[in-house]
Amino acid sequence: MSVRRAGLGLGAALALVVVGVGTGTAQTPQPLSFGLFPFPGAAGAPVSGTSAGVALADRWLADEPSGNPAVAAGFHVTASPTVLRVNRQDLASHNRSYSETGAFFDGAGLTIGLPGFGPFAGALYVSQPVLRFEDTAYIQGLSTPGPAPPPASIATHASMRETRAGAALATSLGALRVGLGVEWTRREDQYRRDYHGGSMDDGTTQVGFTGGVLGGQAGVRYDRGDSAVGACAIGAAIRVLPAMTVTGTESIETLSQSSEQPTSARRSGGIEAGVSARVLATPTFRALASFGGRSSQRWDGYGLAAGSGWEWKLGGEFHDPREPWSLRFGAGMEREDGVPEPRAGVFALGFGWRFDDATVDFGLTHRTIARAGLPNSFDDRVVASVRVPR
Repeated sequence: MSVRRAGLGLGAALALVVVGVGTGTAQTPQPLSFGLFPFPGAAGAPVSGTSAGVALADRWLADEPSGNPAVAAGFHVTASPTVLRVNRQDLASHNRSYSETGAFFDGAGLTIGLPGFGPFAGALYVSQPVLRFEDTAYIQGLSTPGPAPPPASIATHASMRETRAGAALATSLGALRVGLGVEWTRREDQYRRDYHGGSMDDGTTQVGFTGGVLGGQAGVRYDRGDSAVGACAIGAAIRVLPAMTVTGTESIETLSQSSEQPTSARRSGGIEAGVSARVLATPTFRALASFGGRSSQRWDGYGLAAGSGWEWKLGGEFHDPREPWSLRFGAGMEREDGVPEPRAGVFALGFGWRFDDATVDFGLTHRTIARAGLPNSFDDRVVASVRVPR
């Protein structure tokens, strides 16, 4: 009997070891475990100068197929470069000799509207709904009354990019347009921390990973009236976010450790959805409003999760049909649970000009980002869009 009990005990112990090894693989890569980066949270990036100027209050109106595939027929090309800057006051306020890269240049979106064919309309699009870069350097701790942590020089790099390339197909049912979109989503992140403080931790830790998945979205848009006061447009869309596996490499080069190993994680699936409305309040002013949310997503393998999120936005546009210019503004709030940056207030300004054969729009989106117990940081994005023909 004692031999049998010993065998059962040994089997249970082995089972616990196996389980421990299996769960032990779900470790957060070192650069992400220091709490320096916003991952796994992410704020939505505007895809055009028009959308940036109204704080993304038009996201689900189907003016852009990346937010709602219920597009209207008509050939046009819209290209939107962007300039973005993140100001990490949470780091600057608690450290010395702080510096950061002033601005990064990239692309916000590209849309190709297709001519109508029979009862159908279509569009091709590329957007980057997640786009953020940071390069910082500082000396850890404050000089007076004396730094609590050991004085050390730290430099960090962060790159978050999620790109969607898709095709939208829509048709009209009276005043209602319905559309479907198929899209490929690619995620590519890189994080690095360089630490030099005269200890065995001196060195570099970094991780990078990529992944992709096929998904889709569906949307509707309802139009009532055209140019008379009271005319309105309402759009709603839902996007399916399938589970995505990312793979990459984690490397550690410090005085105490040198290793390079593959890393992988699985981001669980989810959905995001929202509704936007625009109404012609006066002959020269249109008011906008939107509300949306998304489900939580786990990063299995990294032991991290982004909780559910929601947002509301209000915006406005002044435009006299007899004049070539437009003036826009917007404001709102974004929330996401369980991430390093759970809340952001948003303010936006925009300006547009209609030429004979093209339209140029500029938008500035300013976010005030909150971190618990730390000063607010800021995220600024300027997007310029050129649309031909107008």
